[in-house]
Amino acid sequence: MLERTLNFKLLEMCSKCGACYSICPSCMNIPGYDPRAVIKDILSGDHEKWLSSRHIWECLECHYCVEICYQHYGFENAMTALRNIATRKGMHPPQVKRGWDMFVKTGKLGEPALPARKKLGLPEPKASGGEELKKLYSLLKERRSGEGSDITAEEGGKP
Repeated sequence: MLERTLNFKLLEMCSKCGACYSICPSCMNIPGYDPRAVIKDILSGDHEKWLSSRHIWECLECHYCVEICYQHYGFENAMTALRNIATRKGMHPPQVKRGWDMFVKTGKLGEPALPARKKLGLPEPKASGGEELKKLYSLLKERRSGEGSDITAEEGGKP
C-alpha cells in the first residue's frame, strides 16, 4: 500500500539526509519526534508500529521540510501516508473524528468564535458552503450505496 503512495527511492535518500531537522517545528519542540526513524521503518516494511503512535499526528504539514529538501520531497509525505492508513483502520485520535463530523455537518473544520471576532472588530466569517457540501456528500453516499461499496475516507467517507 505504501509503495503506491510513496516514492521509496526518495525516502531512502531522505532517511540519510536530515537537513530538515533544523527547520521542522515538531523536530525542534517535541521530544522523541524523529521522522527518520519512521522512514527507516517504512523502508524496512515495519511501519505498522507507527500507526498507533501520536508522532504521525504531530506533523504540522507546514511544508518547511519540503521547502528545504534538495529533493523537494519532505518527510511529511510519509507522515500523511501513515495517517491515511491509520484512519482507514480506525486508529485515529478522537479529534480527527470530531473534526470530520464537524466538517460534514458545517463545511468547516472549526467554528469561529463570533463574540471574539466582534470584540476584535473582525467581520463575520463568510458562509461555509456547508449546505452544498451536505448535498454533494448525500449524492456521493447514494451513489456509493448503489454500487454496493463502502465510501473510504479518501473518497469522502467517515474516518
